[in-house]
Amino acid sequence: MGGSADDAEEASSVLARTRLLVGEAHALTYALVMVLSSTPREELTSEEIDALCQVAYELLNKLSQAADCCAESSELQGG
Repeated sequence: MGGSADDAEEASSVLARTRLLVGEAHALTYALVMVLSSTPREELTSEEIDALCQVAYELLNKLSQAADCCAESSELQGG
């Protein structure tokens, strides 16, 4: 019986981490889209482009972590 409670707690933790990562990815995506859509290309400096690339990298990382959490959740559910 204790194992089932532990599994449920672990699944809940994985789900909470996934929600957090998806929320962060959503916020990063929104920020990136807003900056890119509202700024003429010729107005972006190389430093700003580097910063936007960093945001895109962080977004990719968050989405990868969320995908890993989903895979972990599937394993916990037995499939």
